[in-house]
Amino acid sequence: MDRVTVGGEGGLGTTATTGDLDACATQTATAEARPVYLVFMYDKSGSMGGGSPKWGSAKAAARAFFESADSKGISASLAFFPDPSQCSTAAYATPKVAMAALPTTALGAQLDQQSPGGNTPTYQAMQGAIAYAQSIKAGKGKDGKVAIVLVTDGVPDSDCSNASVSQVKSLAASVASSIPTYVVGVGDALSNLNEIAAGGGTRTAFVVSQSNAAQVQADFTKAMDEIKASALACDYKIPTAPAGGTFDRSKVNVRHSDGGGGPSTLPYNQNCTGDTGWKYDDATNPTHILLCDATCDGVKDKAGKVDILYGCATQTGPVK
Repeated sequence: MDRVTVGGEGGLGTTATTGDLDACATQTATAEARPVYLVFMYDKSGSMGGGSPKWGSAKAAARAFFESADSKGISASLAFFPDPSQCSTAAYATPKVAMAALPTTALGAQLDQQSPGGNTPTYQAMQGAIAYAQSIKAGKGKDGKVAIVLVTDGVPDSDCSNASVSQVKSLAASVASSIPTYVVGVGDALSNLNEIAAGGGTRTAFVVSQSNAAQVQADFTKAMDEIKASALACDYKIPTAPAGGTFDRSKVNVRHSDGGGGPSTLPYNQNCTGDTGWKYDDATNPTHILLCDATCDGVKDKAGKVDILYGCATQTGPVK
């Protein structure tokens, strides 16, 4: 569990060394894990079947993720496309399995009831996923991280309107700042799906090879593990100040210790210029501390812990 260290008074506008930060840390609180809510929109178009290993192997891997004890702390919902009405956005806004805490067998049981068939109305499916994700964000997920996971074996292909990758990308981008979209592409040569992931704020799609059943399942499992790590990591809820204390956003520092050397104090970088450092979710009224992408990747790749220290002036430049 990450630890949040709450300190006493530090000099505003001064430069603190690592030792100075340690001197400021007079009280300690435990960071609360921010809950994660994943809205799965799952492609069951005809091309997912057709004698290929995609449907069965991806289903087995998805079910393993939903039922694994390692998924504790994550909730998920599950919807499928195409729906018999195909082009109706409303048909995709209500999942087959509503948001439920993992691990659970409910999502896997629903997967067992589905079979591939039909086209790929990705735009309308994403519209429904966004509508449901927004309802979660406004309700039980208001203090959590809500994200969409689009599982598909190809680019949009239907008789519906807005059947292009660029249009789906724009749709994902319209909510990416609050609801990112992860894309899992099941098949080969699916580089176009990177556009949707980029629009959704998650940079690149996870592409699952269809070379054989074992490879599909292994790649899908790896994608789920990376999505889980990305969703759970690098997002720290600011704890309640100790009795008699107040939160001062100008006196916050974030430090990473990997156990292999001295701790590194990460610079505050609200715009995440260069993708390094950390920022607030809202610079005016912050409730969470977020690590920028490159720094987040570096922290996830190393063992150790992240401390959030209060009391000394926030460091904004390269510090050690």
